[in-house]
Amino acid sequence: MKYAKVSGNNVVIKLPIDMLVVAFNDNPNNYDEEIKVKYKRKFAEGFAEHVNEHSSNGETGLTVFQEWIDQIFEEMIEGDSSYIKYPKEEL
Repeated sequence: MKYAKVSGNNVVIKLPIDMLVVAFNDNPNNYDEEIKVKYKRKFAEGFAEHVNEHSSNGETGLTVFQEWIDQIFEEMIEGDSSYIKYPKEEL
């Protein structure tokens, strides 16, 4: 499944709610196997709120989403992508 695409001037990321529910319900990090999503829509709204507003890094104050973007940028740079301009090496 492709989660991201370019549409006009935007990168659009779609995460199907059913996929998030399955991922949450089957997450081995849940401390009890009985922890499950109760209301799909409210769960999705809570997930979106965490993506947009919550910080997992007390030092930077970046949101989870901003940290994820930074991680992707780093991987793209390390991947020596042809669509990124790199500084010229001095010989």
